[in-house]
Amino acid sequence: MSRRKRTLIAIVVIELLLAGGWIWLHGMAMTSPHAAKDSARVIGEVFGGAMGLVLALSPLLYLMARNNDRTAASASASARETNRRSPGQNRA
Repeated sequence: MSRRKRTLIAIVVIELLLAGGWIWLHGMAMTSPHAAKDSARVIGEVFGGAMGLVLALSPLLYLMARNNDRTAASASASARETNRRSPGQNRA
């Protein structure tokens, strides 16, 4: 699996975990008699900020993963070309 696919899957999983945590904590704050009145707002701001930060960084992470895939592919292609030209000389 390429790094691009792994990066996209990781971003989606992180976003889903943050959304699930947000829903869970919001439910806990609403049902708890000891919770502060503005706890739902604070939870929403914190988790919304974290989700926004992950989404803001995701294009950069994707581009880095794509560049890494291209570098690995070109290195693999050049190694194959070297082996094709002189198959017996590269073996130790």
